[in-house]
Amino acid sequence: MELFSEMELNKIYNEDCYEGIKKIPDKSIDLVYIDIPYLYNQGACGSSELSERITKKKLQLMGADEKYLNEFSTRKEALRIAKNTMSKNLQLTNIENGIDYSILDELCRVMKKIYIYVWCSKLQIPDILNYFVNKGCYFEILVWCKTNPTPSTNNSWLPDIEYCLMFREKGTKLNDGYDLKHKWYISGANVQDKQLYDHPTIKPLEIVKQHILHSTQPNDIVLDCFMGSGTTAVACKETGRNFIGFEIDKHYCEIANDRLKGVTQRDKELKEQGKVDLVDLW
Repeated sequence: MELFSEMELNKIYNEDCYEGIKKIPDKSIDLVYIDIPYLYNQGACGSSELSERITKKKLQLMGADEKYLNEFSTRKEALRIAKNTMSKNLQLTNIENGIDYSILDELCRVMKKIYIYVWCSKLQIPDILNYFVNKGCYFEILVWCKTNPTPSTNNSWLPDIEYCLMFREKGTKLNDGYDLKHKWYISGANVQDKQLYDHPTIKPLEIVKQHILHSTQPNDIVLDCFMGSGTTAVACKETGRNFIGFEIDKHYCEIANDRLKGVTQRDKELKEQGKVDLVDLW
């Protein structure tokens, strides 16, 4: 389906969203739904089991594998070497450094009226909140509450909440429906989906569908600049909305497109092992 000369609807583009978004015309998008690379505290890695899990997640998002943990003497050194080795990938996605906030100006340009959901880390809330509040937007802070969070260190809270900021301009609409209006979503830590789609920060499909149903109409266009494993695209497909997606990591882009066809990463791995016939899955 043609949106305009350079892009199509219902397609995930394997490209840098900072460049790709320039092809989208002004005031053409009904809703933006993004799960941005999180900004985490910088600093030395501790020696706890939790620190090891965090380091593994950072390495995975860099495109590095866990061998770095075994080959270098400290986790800090493992991350430093991985950053140098995987520098190409780090220009695309870096969980420690967050995003270039200039993308927010482009997102505002392409939206018909400002209407956006942003999953972000706690450290990113003040900057993003200030940006959109200064534009006169209404806002809500929505949360995903996890029933089985990973353990925390002695001097910190449990990591049992993830934050999603919602901003909308005057004149936008929230749809009716009691079940759509909860500001919280409670579930486990989504381990099964992480295994199925090989993505460490995947969000539950049901909460994404709930947000999209609350804020859009059938056939509206939803933009996701950081598509990851394709949750937003699947949510749009299942709710009768159109989407445009960008995912700069080729591996995740392939996973997202397979997911739209009903094929999981686990299916592909089994196929490679000769244990399943993908013809039946497609």
